[in-house]
Amino acid sequence: MTTRPLRPLRSNLALIAVFALVSAAAARAADQRPVPLATVGTDTVTTAELDLELGLMQARNADNVAAKFADPKAILERLTQNELIIQEGYRMGLDQEFAVRNEGNEAVRHECMKALLDSVALSIPADAPAVHDKRRDAVKGYLAGLARTFNVTVDSMLLKSLDYGSADPAVQKRLRESTEVLANLVNGRKLTVADFSRELRFQQYHGLVGKPDAAEKRDLCLRSYVEEVLANAQMRAQKMDRQPGMVLLRQRMERSSIQEEALRVLLEFDFKPADAEVSHYYRGHTGDLLMPSRVKVGSLKVKTKEIAGDLRARLESGTALKWLAENDKRVIQGPPPFPDVWLQPVEMGLKPADLKLNAVPEPYEVPDGWVVAQISGLEGGQPQPLESCRDQVLAMMKRDATRDHLVEILARLKAASPVVVLPGAEAEVLKAIEEFKKATAQPAAPAAH
Repeated sequence: MTTRPLRPLRSNLALIAVFALVSAAAARAADQRPVPLATVGTDTVTTAELDLELGLMQARNADNVAAKFADPKAILERLTQNELIIQEGYRMGLDQEFAVRNEGNEAVRHECMKALLDSVALSIPADAPAVHDKRRDAVKGYLAGLARTFNVTVDSMLLKSLDYGSADPAVQKRLRESTEVLANLVNGRKLTVADFSRELRFQQYHGLVGKPDAAEKRDLCLRSYVEEVLANAQMRAQKMDRQPGMVLLRQRMERSSIQEEALRVLLEFDFKPADAEVSHYYRGHTGDLLMPSRVKVGSLKVKTKEIAGDLRARLESGTALKWLAENDKRVIQGPPPFPDVWLQPVEMGLKPADLKLNAVPEPYEVPDGWVVAQISGLEGGQPQPLESCRDQVLAMMKRDATRDHLVEILARLKAASPVVVLPGAEAEVLKAIEEFKKATAQPAAPAAH
């Protein structure tokens, strides 16, 4: 089975999180009604919205998820702010925009097709011999059966005559404009050569002119297209898109899309700071605009880790590196292991706290020995001139202005739709966090024997 790639969706991250949480949210809803957490005007925020937000938080903050889950008040505030933005999006009529509706429809179609074809493939047990081949053949046979059921046919002779690799203008004109019927699809719909050419351009962005495998890619594209038509027809016949999980997914995708689009609209504002404003902001943030630090190091090479540790201790006690190089017979003679040039601290594995003149880092293991180094030169850490960091200053100013603008918007929306956090909401958030952690925990690796 080769399926046409989904058209790009604007919220891929949200989409992934929604897909992962749909089943869990549906299962939770089946066990118990969603618990109300807060009211926002006439709407209620429940644990259903919480489940979704926890998934988004985990996806967006994988490196700091524990800290993000630590404050139930902050999570409740985020949920109610989301609801305020979504309410405003509905008031603006964003739910009627094609981009918003299409995102939900595409997500549902994607999940339905996956469920349909998985149900066929997984009918072959995982322990069956040559399981991958058998599952592929099962899907292929299933789609062939659907073609017979829906009376879908392809004019293979006409297909072979379509030379998409030709550079002849007349040939390309025919491919773009021909109304010859290439395939009879579901419910009497017909696919013309011109229709297929448009579809092919969607998959092959740079065209097939001059490509040695043009015919192969042409056939693959048509097969993929027809298979998708068949699967979509079967999904509609089985009303898969009306199942509770898919209805929930469409609703969640609509809300997510409306929130994103509403924020885009609401956060559009003129940002043209005067030079005096830029200078004033710069003077107040010089600590965030420091030039990168650079270091020089003196270094010695010795045979063992133990010797390196001893020399490091002597350097820290005040012995000069030059004296050790000239008088300690354990030092391997020759050019310094590290060059006498300015280096970035990261090149030496140094952290900001390590950047002190005469500081001695932990010894470095190198081929055939160990190196003891001492910081002999240090520069940087001074504010950059405004001329060299103006773009960075403007970006920081725009970030702060956007934050302040959003705070004003939320205050206005909250005045129109008062927010009330319900009793026991924080306890419900903590309970949901624990349930979410258990549901998403990675299984423990088997113990080594």
